[in-house]
Amino acid sequence: MPRPPRRAFAPLRDLSFTVFLLAVVLSLLRARDLPSVEVGLGGADLSVGPVDLALVATALLAGWRLRARRVVPGRSLVLAAAAFAALIAVSAIPNGVDALTSAGRLVELFALTLGAVAFAEDRDRLVTLLGVVVGFCVVAVAWGAVEFVAGGGGRQGSFMGEHDLAALGTLALVIGFATVYARPGRPGSIALAGIVAGGFAIALGASLASLLGLYLAAAVLVALALGRRSLRLSALLVTLGVVVAVTGATLTLRTGELGFIQEWFGPEPERPGQYAASWSQRLIFAYVGGRVFLDRPVLGTGWHGELPAEDYARYLPDARARFPDQPAQYFRDLEGTFIPQQTYDQILLELGLVGGLLFLLIAFLAIRRGLGVGLRAPPLEHALVPAGWLGGLAGALAGAALFGGSPVASIFWLTLGVVAVTPHVVGDRRLRP
Repeated sequence: MPRPPRRAFAPLRDLSFTVFLLAVVLSLLRARDLPSVEVGLGGADLSVGPVDLALVATALLAGWRLRARRVVPGRSLVLAAAAFAALIAVSAIPNGVDALTSAGRLVELFALTLGAVAFAEDRDRLVTLLGVVVGFCVVAVAWGAVEFVAGGGGRQGSFMGEHDLAALGTLALVIGFATVYARPGRPGSIALAGIVAGGFAIALGASLASLLGLYLAAAVLVALALGRRSLRLSALLVTLGVVVAVTGATLTLRTGELGFIQEWFGPEPERPGQYAASWSQRLIFAYVGGRVFLDRPVLGTGWHGELPAEDYARYLPDARARFPDQPAQYFRDLEGTFIPQQTYDQILLELGLVGGLLFLLIAFLAIRRGLGVGLRAPPLEHALVPAGWLGGLAGALAGAALFGGSPVASIFWLTLGVVAVTPHVVGDRRLRP
């Protein structure tokens, strides 16, 4: 994904675009790790930090830019995402200040969608944005590698968190793969860095959900290449090599968490909970969340972030009866608050069928746009990124819920923006605006 050196920093002359890139970088850090100032609001303390200021500035500048341009790339997708953000905010109002604060921190990340649509308006700016994502991944992997060596091995979250690092790694890896599939020859420094750093990020984070995301992203890129009749053996071999290597490294770090394989194919357990692992606890959370959803299927509980005990505690006895062989600690983790473990059930139990249908609409519009530009746009690597990112995101959201201040939530909103704007950048008139 090379560019002439004299043009490499040209997009940074646009102050608004630079503010957007700053917001992207800050939002990929955990909000709790950044400095902040406590502000009293309705009896609750609201933390305001640099990421909040950058996101607000990005939203205002993006709104001004789009208003002046009078064209919103991916208008239907952006409007659906805006409606989803509005539903989160409105549904939190009856649940009190803490819930509204949690919703606000998630909704403010919609600024990343607007920023991508407003400022990544040409090839240079889109390449710069993708380069920032790869560069951030390189730094995160370097930090995680140091922790891996110093800590004697094991999963690493770098300065992000395990699921977040792995999800970011999938984005970087797709950027590299997209270049390999788009054109023959040497991939270029950004693409090579994306492949190497992305692979290490997924392996260090060792998230099984992001490993699934890697499989989906790789399958999407191969399918697009087949659809374009441009699949080359060299690109396929690179993909298979990276996928096999990352899978091996991830499973090595997660050997203690693969009890479900022994549960399915191994001998009968010698003691209750012998094969219990994180997957077991996720099943318990999914069961309790499912009961909450069935009790309020239309609108859900309203957005909380973390559900209070009054919304789910009455289902814990049934959960203990349903999973009698699971360790008691797994149920103690549900005492006090319920922390959703994946986005899909989080949306259903907190936003109900209304939120679920709106999320499906977003997914449909994004997939249609991502596959459309990937199949029909000119043979540029940028055209393959949206569909690949969506595949990676689909896997990542199966292992993490949406919380304001978490990098996974930032990746969700940023991905929607990149999917919306890319057809505009690569000149696919059939998908514009």
